[in-house]
Parts: sequence; C-alpha cells; structure tokens
Amino acid sequence: MRELQTTLYDNRGYTDENVLYKHRLIDPVQLSKNITFLYGKDSDMFPLLTNTEGQGFTKSIKPKLLNDTQYEWSVMGRMVHTSVVFGLQNAANVKPGLGFTPFGVIFEDDRFIPQYGAYSPDGLHQVRIQSKEKLANGKWLYEMILQGSNVNEFVDLGNFISGKSWVMTVPTVAASKSDGNASNSMSPGKMSNQFGFNRFSKNIAGNVANKITVFEFDTESGGKTNLWMPFEMKLFEIDRRILLEHDLWFSTYNRDANGQITLFDKETGEPIPRGAGIKEILTYGGNYDTYAAPTLTISKLNSVVDRIFANRIDKQPMELVLYTGAGGRRAFNQALQDDANSRQLFYALSEKIIGGGKTGYMTYGNYFDQFRTIDGYILTIRECQMFNQGLMAELDRKNGNMINNFPAFSYNMVFIDHSMTDDGERNVQLVGEAGREIITGVYKGMSPLPAAWGAIGESKLISTRKDVASYEVMVSQGIVMKNWTTSFWLAPSL
Repeated sequence: MRELQTTLYDNRGYTDENVLYKHRLIDPVQLSKNITFLYGKDSDMFPLLTNTEGQGFTKSIKPKLLNDTQYEWSVMGRMVHTSVVFGLQNAANVKPGLGFTPFGVIFEDDRFIPQYGAYSPDGLHQVRIQSKEKLANGKWLYEMILQGSNVNEFVDLGNFISGKSWVMTVPTVAASKSDGNASNSMSPGKMSNQFGFNRFSKNIAGNVANKITVFEFDTESGGKTNLWMPFEMKLFEIDRRILLEHDLWFSTYNRDANGQITLFDKETGEPIPRGAGIKEILTYGGNYDTYAAPTLTISKLNSVVDRIFANRIDKQPMELVLYTGAGGRRAFNQALQDDANSRQLFYALSEKIIGGGKTGYMTYGNYFDQFRTIDGYILTIRECQMFNQGLMAELDRKNGNMINNFPAFSYNMVFIDHSMTDDGERNVQLVGEAGREIITGVYKGMSPLPAAWGAIGESKLISTRKDVASYEVMVSQGIVMKNWTTSFWLAPSL
C-alpha cells in the first residue's frame, strides 16, 4: 500500500466502486491498520501506533469484569532471592556470630528458608539459616549461624541496618539423617490497566472541495489496484492518529485508591476512564531518570542500557529502540563522540569523517545511530518527528522551553523493548476492548454525502437535520507492556 497522488475527483476514473471504504478493507479495524501502516512509513509523528497497530501487533481484550473497562495481563519477572533486614534481635550484641554463637535477625518478609545459606550485604560473611519464626508485628525472626572455620569471625553491625538486603544461597545438610526443606515458588504476576475511549467527528459541509487521494494496493493475485479517499479524510485520519499517539505515551490512570474513576462527563454524568500510558507505566515502575541536557554522558547511557538488559529473563533476541528527537539524537551522538575522542579512536577513523565529494568539495560528518554493549546487545536510535513537532514539542516552542534551539521535549530519550517474548507475542502491544476497538458511523444531514461515506453502507447511516454530514469514529485503546522493566524513560532535567 502506497500513496500515489492527490487529485480532483473525476467519475470517469474514480467510481464509487473503487473507493477505499467500499473495498474489502471496509472493516474499520483492518482499515485503520492499513492507514496507520501507510502513513507510519512516511511519518514519525505516531511511532508507537506504527510499531503496534501498523505492524499487526494488536489484540482485542475483554474487560476482566462485565461493564467495566479494566484489563489484565500476566508478567513474569526474575525469581527473588533477597530479603530486606529490619534489624538485630539483640541490639546489645555488638559481635553477632562470634565463636559460632547463633544470633537472631529480624527481616521484613519470610522469603528465607531454614537449611539455606545467606550472604551478608557486604558480601564478607556466609551464614546458615537455622530456623524462622513469625513475630506479632508481622515481621520474621531468623536464627543464623556463621558457616566458616574462623572462631574469631563476627558479622559487622553495618549489615543489620534497616533496609539492607541479604541474599539466600544453597541449602546445606548433614551427610546422614537429614530432613527435607522447602522452596520458594513464583507465579506470573498480574498487571492491570484500563481502556480509554476517544471519539472523533469529521464534518463535511455542502460546499466541500472535491479533492481526493489515490492509493495503490497489491492484490491477492499479484497485481495492483488503485483505491481513493477524500483528501480531507486523509488529513482527518492522520490528525486523529497524532492525538491517539500522544495519548498512548502520556495518558494517566484515573482510578483512586478505592477503584473509583475520578473523571465524569459534565452533561451525562458518566465516568470517563483513562488508562496509564508509557510514561506513567515506566515512572511508576522506577524506570525513569533525568540527565542534564544537552549533555549526555557515556556513563549515564551505559547505566540505563545495562539496567535494561539486566532485566531480561528470556533468551529471545532483543529489539531495543531509542525513540528521541533532534535534541536527544545530538546528545546521544555527542556522548559517543566524546567517549571515542577520549580514547583517541577518531584519529584512526578520520578518513571516514572527512572526505572529498565528486565535485571537489569537502564533506564532513559521520554520526552514530547504534550503540553496542560489551555484551553484544545493540541499541538502535530512531529520531521521531513526534519529539520535534508533536503536541509536547509544540507546547515547548510556544512557552519558550528551548535547549540549543530545540524544544526541550526533543531531548527525551525513551528506550522501548519491542522484542518477541517467550510466548510468541511482542513485548509492547496496542489493545482495544473486544467488539469496540473501532466503531464508525455517518450522520446523514441535508448536505449530500461524499461518495466515500455513502459506500459505508445504509446500516451505518444516522440522521441529523443540519446542513452538514459527519463521519464519526469511536476508539478504545490501551497499552500492554508484558515486561516493562526492559524499557526506560530518560528525560531532560529542566
């Protein structure tokens, strides 16, 4: 599918039979996918929609409860082997463990198991867990004993500061007459979000210009066919995707602690659900940080990337994309150049940076668009116009929030993991409420209907007395990040 031209309607060449809305793509869900794919190839104003809906990575989901808007999905993280200490049982014991004397330690949870070992937070002491007991305050008391051979060894008191984490190690038993123990298990956790609903209306007055856009499609037989749609509809379809794209990134979840929606329509009193977008999901999960734009250090970049890759638990190839704007792209490139210069790597590459053109003029410049980690993972940078010209960038320009002549928002760097998961699905998916993913209809007024709208079918026509016709679209959408820990938002500090 590709756009061929914009021209005036001529019924000798563009009949009602070859209008886009009357083709087999009349299904609004399929039609939306194809339009997103088409314009996503030429525009970076809606990158998330392009990489989900436009690529077919969408899913219809039923709400978890009837007449509700919430949905759930399973997440599986790493098995947790650490436990957080609360303090020593006996604060007067200044040398716990000395002379292989058992000592009590209070922890926040019951993750540790008798017979298993544990390492102290400083990594210098190994103990065996002899027993555990639940206390009246809900915390857990563990009896521990040092495992080594040094009778003078004791555990430094700094290891018992509240909030410090110990890690459980292998269980040890006697060679004979040993008893069994237990084991921890982990089931997939649940994450929840809710659908947001968006409605768009496109009005066409009776004196609308008859301009159309022509598309070329591949047919099932291997040939080509041309279909068309009104030019104003093309602009409408693009603009509503720009707005929907922004919502996927910035929407905020609006249920309070009691599970009640906090936003209501003024006229009807009906609740208006809002789901969490990418930024809120990552911020809530702690995968959010700032940097002093326009300067990005290689150490900051490494810390973000290392954190992302460390959270992978499967063996699928990782597709990590850094979405950013012109500002972020320059900060990214400068960080790598500064690192390369500091290690004198550019001296050997000078001929790749400075060269001669065919006309005798000099050319200068080669710029980084990938970053390879020491582990062999590759991060690909993608500059998107959404970060330069989208709603937030427009807001920055109007309010003077500029950094080196770029809107501050263009310095945001969002690392998104688009990998396939072990269950064969993409990590990031666009979802809609089953049966209400996209609903379309036409208000038929005194104004003559455009041929493209008439092709939608009589069953979808509704009436109004006004001298205007209106194309109505209602969309339900939400986002699923099956493993949000492998994505990250790095924002400029303002």
